[in-house]
Amino acid sequence: MHERRSAFIAIAALLVTGVAAAPATAERAHAAPAPGAAQCKLPAATDDLGSGFPVDDQALPAVGTLDAAMLFVDFEDYPAPRGSLLKAESNLRSGVEYLENVSGGALDIEVTNSDGWVRMPEPSTSYPFERGLSYEDHVRYIGDAIEAADADFDFSDTDVVWVVATEEAESISYSPTTNHLDVTADGNHLTHAVTFGYDQWRWGGLVLAHETGHSLGLPDLYLFEAPEDDPENWHAAVGGWDLMGLISGQAPEFLAWHRWQLGWLADRQVVCAPLDARTTATIVPVEESTTGRPTADAMVVLPVSETRAVVVENRQAIGYDREILTSGALVHTVDTGVRTGHGPIQVVDATPGSADALDDAPFQPGTSWTEPSTGAVLTFEEARGNGLRVTIDPGA
Repeated sequence: MHERRSAFIAIAALLVTGVAAAPATAERAHAAPAPGAAQCKLPAATDDLGSGFPVDDQALPAVGTLDAAMLFVDFEDYPAPRGSLLKAESNLRSGVEYLENVSGGALDIEVTNSDGWVRMPEPSTSYPFERGLSYEDHVRYIGDAIEAADADFDFSDTDVVWVVATEEAESISYSPTTNHLDVTADGNHLTHAVTFGYDQWRWGGLVLAHETGHSLGLPDLYLFEAPEDDPENWHAAVGGWDLMGLISGQAPEFLAWHRWQLGWLADRQVVCAPLDARTTATIVPVEESTTGRPTADAMVVLPVSETRAVVVENRQAIGYDREILTSGALVHTVDTGVRTGHGPIQVVDATPGSADALDDAPFQPGTSWTEPSTGAVLTFEEARGNGLRVTIDPGA
């Protein structure tokens, strides 16, 4: 949960599964020269976390080594039970594994744990999580944890601070992120931090991966305000098709667009389609795009304005997506002028009105979709292995 959002997400922990490599199926055929991938890097058009290039300057680098300080904290009103540290250490571990796996090894996370439970200077109820945590209250909480740990912990190389509250302290109820910490310890100006509250004990490691996504510059894809005609549906934009949306859902793999933003997907894996010429490309499953097949085409992008594009990616029941209801062509729009929590990415539903909401959103081979603003027709076909052939014919 980024510090600026007004609702929080339920995040389910999933186990890592192996991704089997398959023969490369990359294929491109253009009636005219296709624009380079750089022309599809829509420029950022907000001053917050968003979906444009480059990611907002509040972000930490997503390539290289990320040094994380994990502080386990308890309170005078809720001391951690004897022997509970091992559970706390293991609860979030799968989130680190997730990030390293989906980045294809581009991100290496080095975690240094506090040696034991760090006692906070105030009781848990003095931090008003349940009354609506302000930025100032959150910074005070993180700052108290750093100060309490500083005598025994070296923060000189720390990039991000993770503060993990004891399971006993239910009043530390949820897990917000701040990219504007402004605390100095051991000569290091600390700017990024996450609080892991009571929700971590239900949802496990992917809460760490989601919140770290904010530290790396990614927006929330669930809605801060539900649609007027569907007032309980905060997940009307992308459902469970990305870690930054409803990742208690079926498909918590990062979208190919997010992988590209973070530098985990290379420009050569992006097919940038012109509006005035026919484009055909074969794309591999996004689940394999940064792991088993990191040189194959992974998505097709059709820019329709300076800040908006249509993206097609191939989603299959493998990797972290092994529980998806429907495989196929996931079509979505990206609008870099839309802020975090307001729908910067919107999934196109191939089966509107179905009982499965967006869980069955992908288009099946043999079907097509017409982009309404340009009239471009997108057609989807099976390809060798588990590849997907996408053809875009320009509108009249």
